[in-house]
Amino acid sequence: MNMEKFDWWVVLALATSSMLLQQALAYVCQIVMPFLADRIAEEFGISRAWLGLYLFIQNIAAIAAAMGCGALIVKLGPLRISQYCLVFMGGSLFVIATGVLWLYPVAAILLGAASVSTPASSHILARFCPPRLAPLIFSVKQTGVPVGALIGGLLIPALLGLGLYSATLRESVHLDAFGTAFVCGLLVYSVAVMLQPLRAHFDSDRKPDTKFSVSGAAETMRIVVHDAKLRDLAFLSFALGGLQAIWSGFFILFLIDRLDYSELEAGTAFAIASVTAIFARILWGYLGSTIVSPRLVLGMLCVFAAISAILTGFYSTGWSLNAIIGVAIVYNITSLSWHGVLLAETARLAPEGHVGGITGGVLAFTSVAMMIYPAIYGGLLAATDSYGIGFILAAGPAMFCAVVFFNKPLEGSWVGTILHGFGWVFHPLRLAVFGLLTLASVAGAAMLVYRSMV
Repeated sequence: MNMEKFDWWVVLALATSSMLLQQALAYVCQIVMPFLADRIAEEFGISRAWLGLYLFIQNIAAIAAAMGCGALIVKLGPLRISQYCLVFMGGSLFVIATGVLWLYPVAAILLGAASVSTPASSHILARFCPPRLAPLIFSVKQTGVPVGALIGGLLIPALLGLGLYSATLRESVHLDAFGTAFVCGLLVYSVAVMLQPLRAHFDSDRKPDTKFSVSGAAETMRIVVHDAKLRDLAFLSFALGGLQAIWSGFFILFLIDRLDYSELEAGTAFAIASVTAIFARILWGYLGSTIVSPRLVLGMLCVFAAISAILTGFYSTGWSLNAIIGVAIVYNITSLSWHGVLLAETARLAPEGHVGGITGGVLAFTSVAMMIYPAIYGGLLAATDSYGIGFILAAGPAMFCAVVFFNKPLEGSWVGTILHGFGWVFHPLRLAVFGLLTLASVAGAAMLVYRSMV
């Protein structure tokens, strides 16, 4: 498709809508397995906690892909990489559809490798979007995640309940978990084909002679870790990415297995909460583009993300479905709505021509979180049989991240600063003063209690 004759805003609209579509289908693929986890566990007679292992393998692949994606995006073009990602995602669903359990790690690896669709789309948007509109445009594109959650939350239960009458067999045939995965895979492949007409223009800046090297990936990570602002963004992507991971992986299973809701009820709750994130992402992007700094927006999101995670940990059968959905909405508009603002800030801070690679480096920390959090959550679930403990513990890093973002970026090492803080607190003179004040307070309180008793 020749877009040279189009105005810049038409090209930007095509870039945003096409990347939003591929992001939506990418998230549908992410939530297929959480929806099917209960049925598959019952089919093979294994613990529901197996989902944590699947997500662990998936995110090991995602970390490796994110760290090394920069050179591939420049070499092949970001649109082609987006298509390959969709092919990998659909392929992972086809592997699930085989019903062969020992092949499922292959499905997890394919899905993890496809995580570089986000850096690829960032490369496209950074090229065609004016800097002043970046937080808003990136946030609009990232509404693909809640759009995907809405599609998946309604489509997957509908497919699981779909029945077709066979005249030959003279009975109704219902799609099982494996058939549902196969149909979703076909849908993903159709989107990969639909993107092809856009490739000539969106990949016109690719450099086929670019070589991939391990040292290049290491240099990308060095830039992310040593730049104070990028390091803060990487930490936020870890803290909130972890909350997103356990929401995507275990919220539906929590409602079905522990709170005794049906797949349709759980899917509806998931979809309702997810659709609110569409508007929230756009709102946060607008605020970060106009009224307040993106850093302040991200700090506030961390605060309320931590609160909603703690409340989620207290879900019980005594809660009404409306109360559960209410907390889920707050969870979604915070823990699942930060991406656009973060990606726009990453694109702004990245060296020219390296947006995709630096974005991949920052999002590698998201993949680390999506590997660690579900694995720990699955272990806690297996050990305690509690779905709530994991959500409560996951709120800690998000609250600490809020403290980081309410202050200026910290130049130098976090570890050195923390150790310096401990040294200041544990200075002998300060400890002595603190001890005396504590003793005086205890003595005063004891005196008041004694007088009231007399």
